[in-house]
Amino acid sequence: MERYIVPAVILILVILISAAISPYNARRERIHEFAGTYFAHRGLHDLAKGIPENSMAAFERAVLYGYGIELDVRMTADNQFAVMHDRSLKRACGIEKNVDELSMTELKELTLFGTNQTIPVFYEVLKKVAGKVPLLIEVKCENGLDYKEIVRELTFYLDSYDGKVLIESFHPGILMMLKRERPQYLRGQLSERFRGEPLWMKLFASFIFNFLAKPDFISYRISDSGFLGFVLQRWVYKAFAAGWTLTDTATEEEQRGNFDFYIFEGFLPKKKEEVKAGKARKMSGFVRKHIIVSGEVQGVGFRYHASYAAQRYGVTGWVKNLYDGRVELEVQGTEETIDLMFASIEAQRFVEIRDREVRSLPTDPHEYEFKIRY
Repeated sequence: MERYIVPAVILILVILISAAISPYNARRERIHEFAGTYFAHRGLHDLAKGIPENSMAAFERAVLYGYGIELDVRMTADNQFAVMHDRSLKRACGIEKNVDELSMTELKELTLFGTNQTIPVFYEVLKKVAGKVPLLIEVKCENGLDYKEIVRELTFYLDSYDGKVLIESFHPGILMMLKRERPQYLRGQLSERFRGEPLWMKLFASFIFNFLAKPDFISYRISDSGFLGFVLQRWVYKAFAAGWTLTDTATEEEQRGNFDFYIFEGFLPKKKEEVKAGKARKMSGFVRKHIIVSGEVQGVGFRYHASYAAQRYGVTGWVKNLYDGRVELEVQGTEETIDLMFASIEAQRFVEIRDREVRSLPTDPHEYEFKIRY
């Protein structure tokens, strides 16, 4: 009997570790819609033309060329989101300060890499892109910063944004918070080999925190694609993978099959047709309704409670206030989940729905989120 104890313990450990580092594959049909997409790294920048990285000009140029946009966001001293890769402003702006030490107003007075371009405000970028191309947002969070506050600020803006968005971060706490607070957003774990870094950093390369974050995709340095951590994720657990940073077509050909989509810079890749999902999302039992409600429905937190209830019960769609005091919604789910959503809203103390105007609409198999519109 004793001779079986050690093998059994080893088997249990293998199973536990396997469960801990496996990605979240339940939404593969959704993430697969991004297969074949090219994201311009920090926008389609070209400093020789006066277009620096993470600038409004770089984002406008990416939209013009039809590429997706990868950008970085980080918190300022006054809890706003600036679009900037480095925490230090030395490389981009030439001053010995950190982004989180200055207010957004102070940051807007600086220029990028000797050009006339200034540091973008995140919501201004969202307004400019306006859903024309997909966004891949890297959320920065160094030691000492509150990742929960960062996620709350991020989702405040994204909840009202009407466009395709992927969110990624090296910080598993960011993804864990998103999983709990905004499960509808697709999230990705950034990683690399972390050469020369301490052991706790190397754990990131092994995706040891996936059991908390449950990422929908991994985003890995292309030059580290032969590393064991990536091999396990990509080929054993079949993780959907982004490769960064692609700089030439020769590397793309060498890495073909290792990654599903790319973050690129320094050249213009030839965009390929998007790879279609293997099978369409099942909509059996789903309905979609356009609803206008009247009563005590504005100024009482109706939209907030609608958004929270929709996330809780898996309802998608949108909600917005009308100029005449009513609220308009489109909701998609089963009859039961939509009823549960409205029951939750009506249970709020100050909300009183006196009338509903309802009409049926065709379902949308490509909708996965619930948004607040303005």
